[in-house]
Amino acid sequence: MKRLFRIFVLSKSEQRTVVLIVLTLIVGALVGYQRRAHQFPIQPATATEPKASPTPAGLKDDQ
Repeated sequence: MKRLFRIFVLSKSEQRTVVLIVLTLIVGALVGYQRRAHQFPIQPATATEPKASPTPAGLKDDQ
C-alpha cells in the first residue's frame, strides 16, 4: 500500500509544475466562461426599424 502512495511524492520543481498547470487550467476555464457569459449578439443597424405609434387622432377614427 505504501508503494502505491509513493507516486504522489513529488520534488519541489514537480510540485511547482503541477500547481502552474492547475492554475493555468482554472484561469483558462474562467476566461472561457466570461467570454460566453458576456457575449452579445451582433445586430445589424438596418434590421431594427422604428414603428410609428398610433396618434390619438388615429384612435378616434378607428372608433
